[in-house]
Amino acid sequence: MDKLLDWDRSLLLWINYPAGQNGVIDKFVFDITDSNLLKGGIFLAFYWWLWFYRDGIKRREVVVTLSAAIITAILSRGLQVALPFHPRPIHTPAIGMHMPYGVDREMLNTFSSFPSDHAMLFFALSVPIWWRSRWLGAAAMVWTVLIICVPRVYLGYHFPSDFVAGAILGVVLMIVLCRLIGRMRLPDRVVDFAAVHPVFYAIAFVLTFELALLFADLRHLMLDVIRLGHMLVA
Repeated sequence: MDKLLDWDRSLLLWINYPAGQNGVIDKFVFDITDSNLLKGGIFLAFYWWLWFYRDGIKRREVVVTLSAAIITAILSRGLQVALPFHPRPIHTPAIGMHMPYGVDREMLNTFSSFPSDHAMLFFALSVPIWWRSRWLGAAAMVWTVLIICVPRVYLGYHFPSDFVAGAILGVVLMIVLCRLIGRMRLPDRVVDFAAVHPVFYAIAFVLTFELALLFADLRHLMLDVIRLGHMLVA
């Protein structure tokens, strides 16, 4: 276990080493990390394209995949809450990481970092792409590592182990959930509903939009409502 911890911290410090030396580079990495287009936007655009590219069974597969992805996103947040709190590198000064320009140590200080919800969702979404095309699936996974995971380690938001655990959980969950949901009648009913009710596309847009954001808007609103409720009760 000690060797794994040492490896985790060593890899973190190696990725983070250039931080705090050049404000332009730090801002560039921060903007990549903060870009919803480069994260969920790219992935969900692919699934929208797949929906319109083929009818019938392909649309059913899209419904199965995105249903599994929604469940994975919810479970990722549930695990962060249920598991023992795991502070992020930027909240662990003893590690000795370099603080990037523009990063506030108070950021994300109430959210546990283990496992990474980003890794769980986007590695999960990469699995069906791999089933369709190994080249595209490999590209999706490399994109997830280089554009989604590594910048967040650079900024001190996560340890590498957060992403390793998230990737494994995301892949396993997607495989299991796709098999379970694929045996249900629900995907067929959704496809049938979409064929006769245009309102389906309004609902699908909102769901995929929030999925691309890992339901951040809904989570923040729910937290605000809970805080407001506590304030009114107190």
